[in-house]
Amino acid sequence: MANPKPIGVFDSGVGGLSVVRSLKKVLPNENIIYVGDLKHFPYGTKDEETVKTYAKNITKFLLDNGVKLIIVACNTVSSIAVDDLKKISNPVNVIGMIQSGAEYAVKTTRNKKVGVISTPLTAKKHAYKIEIQKLDKDIEVFEVGSQELVNLVEDGVSFNDYACALAREKLDEPLKNGIDTLVLGCTHFPFLYKVVKSVVGNNVEVIDPAEYIADKTVNYLKEIGFNEGNSKTIFYTTKDRDAFKEKLSLFLNIENPEVYEIDI
Repeated sequence: MANPKPIGVFDSGVGGLSVVRSLKKVLPNENIIYVGDLKHFPYGTKDEETVKTYAKNITKFLLDNGVKLIIVACNTVSSIAVDDLKKISNPVNVIGMIQSGAEYAVKTTRNKKVGVISTPLTAKKHAYKIEIQKLDKDIEVFEVGSQELVNLVEDGVSFNDYACALAREKLDEPLKNGIDTLVLGCTHFPFLYKVVKSVVGNNVEVIDPAEYIADKTVNYLKEIGFNEGNSKTIFYTTKDRDAFKEKLSLFLNIENPEVYEIDI
């Protein structure tokens, strides 16, 4: 079944581009609309109602642009607002990061000790711990939040000594507790994969929920249809179009991306 409508993806900044990257690997022919809310970045340090308002406004924008699926490429929003977004988007489905990451972690861990590195708000809500223990109550979950690491990615950093030192400090407790699996619980963090892996070593599996999201999206599109024509990806930012465009070339290696600045 052909369905040329685009997939909508959004995040507080450039982190959600890791989800776009994963989607493009398995669904190169799909149309995508991406919204990065740079004007209100970061979400992870704001109160819940404020973040929900931002997320609802972006969801309405994506619906107005005729998307067939919405992927919340933001763990902070996924931890507090997915149910609200599903109500306003129905019948368009909404897929969140937390639920997908939890499923992936449960399938991956061998010793039932899982670490999660996320934004402070996601960690404070114990979002991953709740979802993981819904699936397996015997799994121990060690959560840490770091806005500083998120900020490094927004600044275009993918590897340096400071990032490694910061990651080592933040991951000290989960590693001391013997985790064998670490969830990158913020979509910014796959861009710091080399940093994280250098800290945790080869005995800890580092998992990116975006990869699992991409597989779920493939299965969902089997029901509602794939795009069978040429694909197009359009990017929107709520601030700093030129800076956002620069980061796009850095993280996704897209030549002459179509980028627009919007006020929502």
